[in-house]
Amino acid sequence: MSDTKRINTYETVIIVSASLEDEDIDKIIKRYEEFFKNNNVEILQIEKWGRKRMAYHINKIRTGFYFLIRFKSEGYFVKKFERALQIDEQILRYLTVRLDKKALAYAEAQKGKPVTSLEEEFDFEEVNLNQNLDEQDISNNNQ
Repeated sequence: MSDTKRINTYETVIIVSASLEDEDIDKIIKRYEEFFKNNNVEILQIEKWGRKRMAYHINKIRTGFYFLIRFKSEGYFVKKFERALQIDEQILRYLTVRLDKKALAYAEAQKGKPVTSLEEEFDFEEVNLNQNLDEQDISNNNQ
C-alpha cells in the first residue's frame, strides 16, 4: 500500500431556516469557511441558492435558505464536517455527495453561466385545465 491519500471532490447542500436574517446566514457560511481553512480543505465554490419552499416541514418550518459548498478533501474530513453539521442547531438538513468525473465536468461547464429558471430554459405552453375539463364533460355528455 502506498502512503498517498486519495483526494475527492464533494458537494454539500445545506438548508438553514429562512427566517434567519441575511447577516446570520452569512455568519453561518463564514463559520464553515473557517472550519474548512482550519482543516486545510480547499473550497472550490460556494453558491447561495436562496430561500425556497421545502417539500415538507422540518421542525415546523416550511421554507429554508439553501446553499452549496463544493470542496476537495480526504474522506475522513467529510465525516468530521457532517458531524459539525449534525450538532449545529441552525442547520435543518444537509446532504453530501462525492462527485464523479461526469459530475465534475458538468459542474465546470456550468461555472460562470447565469442561473436560469425552467421557464427561461424551456418553452412552456400555458394550459387552462378547467377549460379542457369542461370541454371534455360537454363532449362526454353529448355521447
